[in-house]
Amino acid sequence: MVVCYYWKGSIKYGPDGVYYEGSTPKKIRVRKKTALSTLLNGLYPIFGLDKQKSEFKIFGRYPVVVSPDLFMYLLLPVVNDTSLETMLEVPSNHPSLKNVELYLEVTSTSDDVNDHAACSSVLENPASSSKRQRIQQPQEATGYVSHPFVKVERDNGLEIQGVGNSNGWIEDEEHSDFGNGSTHGGGDGEMTDKNSGSDDVVNLTANNGNALKDLNVPGLEASANPCLLNKGVVDSSASKPWSLSSLWVDDHELRVGLCFKDRDELKKAVDWCSIRGQQKCVVKEIEKDEYMFKCIRWKCNWSLRAARIEEHGLVEITTCSGPHTGCSIKPENFNVEFAAEEIECLIRVQPTLTIVELKNWWFEKFGDMLKTSELRAAKQEVIKKVYGDWDQSFRVLPKLMAAFHSSNGLLVDWQYELFPNPEFASFGGVFWAFPQSIEGFRHCRPLIIVDTKDLNSKYPVKLMIASGLDADDCFFPLAFALTKEVSTDSWHWFLTGIREKVTQRKDVCLISSPHPDIVAVINEPGSLWQEPWVYHRFCLDRFCLKFHDIFQDYNLVSLVKQAGSTSQKEEFDSYMKDIEKKNSEARKWLDQFPQTQWALAHDSGRRYGVMTIETEVLFAICESFQSLGLSVTANALRLFDELRLLFHTGLCDSSGRVNCGDVYTKLVTDKLDEFRTASVTYVVMPIDKGVFQVTEPLHKDGWIVRLRECTCTCGKFQSKKFPCLHVLAVCEKLKINPLQYVDDCYTLERLFKTYTATFSPVPKVSAWPEASGIPTLFPPVMSLPPPPPNLSGK
Repeated sequence: MVVCYYWKGSIKYGPDGVYYEGSTPKKIRVRKKTALSTLLNGLYPIFGLDKQKSEFKIFGRYPVVVSPDLFMYLLLPVVNDTSLETMLEVPSNHPSLKNVELYLEVTSTSDDVNDHAACSSVLENPASSSKRQRIQQPQEATGYVSHPFVKVERDNGLEIQGVGNSNGWIEDEEHSDFGNGSTHGGGDGEMTDKNSGSDDVVNLTANNGNALKDLNVPGLEASANPCLLNKGVVDSSASKPWSLSSLWVDDHELRVGLCFKDRDELKKAVDWCSIRGQQKCVVKEIEKDEYMFKCIRWKCNWSLRAARIEEHGLVEITTCSGPHTGCSIKPENFNVEFAAEEIECLIRVQPTLTIVELKNWWFEKFGDMLKTSELRAAKQEVIKKVYGDWDQSFRVLPKLMAAFHSSNGLLVDWQYELFPNPEFASFGGVFWAFPQSIEGFRHCRPLIIVDTKDLNSKYPVKLMIASGLDADDCFFPLAFALTKEVSTDSWHWFLTGIREKVTQRKDVCLISSPHPDIVAVINEPGSLWQEPWVYHRFCLDRFCLKFHDIFQDYNLVSLVKQAGSTSQKEEFDSYMKDIEKKNSEARKWLDQFPQTQWALAHDSGRRYGVMTIETEVLFAICESFQSLGLSVTANALRLFDELRLLFHTGLCDSSGRVNCGDVYTKLVTDKLDEFRTASVTYVVMPIDKGVFQVTEPLHKDGWIVRLRECTCTCGKFQSKKFPCLHVLAVCEKLKINPLQYVDDCYTLERLFKTYTATFSPVPKVSAWPEASGIPTLFPPVMSLPPPPPNLSGK
């Protein structure tokens, strides 16, 4: 096989783990069963070095499976035949990987040789290494290589075979024609085999482009927000180590000789092994830097001792007796903090993994299923940790939006205030809408509901949302915006974004609060939010609150609410007369607003019977924002997660009902069932062609149904756009199908089409593109309060 050798550069750590930077690899053919001494002897002439004056140290880039399509690369010191064989077997153990990479460090062993053409040593400084092993370990001292994450048993019966060529075992491939490769797969070039019966030749080049430093392991060069490095935002000295315990547990049981960074890292490993084995242990420090773990069952013989070893400064297991002799203990609920540490490496690379995807990964990794609530809480903690700093998150937000655009075609618009240096600006707002929502809205009712929500965050950031209504009568998120303030300008910007980027549908009904800022934008000359393009309606609850602020009379407020919610014009007129009798000024105040804006009886069916903005339901997609205190970037990520889940759930639900043969949604079928089970027997009398009077027994007054005009004097037929009970009575009398009078917006076919569009995963953080044309953003400038009045008269 062909192996890539890197030298004259440096070992780095990125989101995928270790990689090499600063050189082009030399490609050399090597047999799998090659001894380390043979390899070293052959490298000196190839690299033009004197064996008597120089010394090679070799490190491998070893892959550990995180998920079926995702690897974390670890630094494996190649110190003996076994560790070399481990690296040469990578393509066999992981067929999706075609590359074997070895990093060379060359040090001088003679005073008259000054050749430092190598990476900085990671073995000479234990603090800069990610190893959990003794620094100097003779090859003969143990039967396996004690690597921090990978256990490799020694094959004592190994027979080393060479290849009969000029070097005895290697062949320089530097002038071969290789294709472009990748750290996650094979190259583009054609694979060949120059030695009959030997291993395949693979194309191998390093992929050093993803040099983000967001993986917090010892020796890293960056902290949690890698996107800020290029702009010099993050101090590289702020790196905080973290434990890759799940990668270690995947290949190990606890045993003597294993080393850990500190006592906490050891405890996490012991706790995790106990949970997997359905046991429980306690720990105490018996002496300074010496620890004892024991099983809580008094008859169990299992125990473990560990101590910090001066030789390398790590906590090493010194004795381990066992196994557990007591019966299993049913494990308690997983600690959310512990679960968060396990999935952090995944979320950093793929921040929008769904809970279902994480549960599948957890089950494949550990063989048991974590509760949805615990995994959801763990993911929230990770997102909060990774994107938790409010000040930094404003700078990362443009890159996230650019990632949404590159992966899912996001439509976005920015507002910011430039600093004197135009490369920097303070955040003003960001509007965004996904094409999937835009496409889905075409199959919803021509109805848009808008509202705002205060995020109660460090900065006065508000979330603006525009939502439709699907065939199931559920809110359908259409567009979002984050803005530093809600004003006439921000409403103009938000509503313009909806009209220009989201929908140009005619005859749309817009439901909002009666806030003067919104009314001012709607009434602007030339606005496309006026009739006949758009029919503006008020939320009745907000309208009543506005009324109460002026008149402070709950009895009057109750009358206004009843007048607005009745679907019958006669009842509306009656309520208005009562209001006038009680307070003529209140009636005059109501008359300044068109009755079509707040009264259902005069709506003409534009609002589909929706009278109020149910804030909790409208903002259910982001209900956890305030409780978690997430930053703007984390909020945008969670909105994407929830939107993606909403589409998946909606598609599965609607397709299942379509496959069962249903035609209409539950809203319609429930009304039909209500009629079938009603105890009232209606009397239907024809009045004219297509016109019927429907009454209840022993009642004079009734309702007039006009089938051709699709109206009933009860008002519910025209407001909801599906048959009321009186229309159903007429259809029963005429023996005709009432479903012909149901609006198409209630069909399951429309519901299915609403959620057909799919979302693509957002690329890993290292692949987030720069946001073209957007300056580096800082938090919004806080508005200063007005100066106090001058009471001195000066």
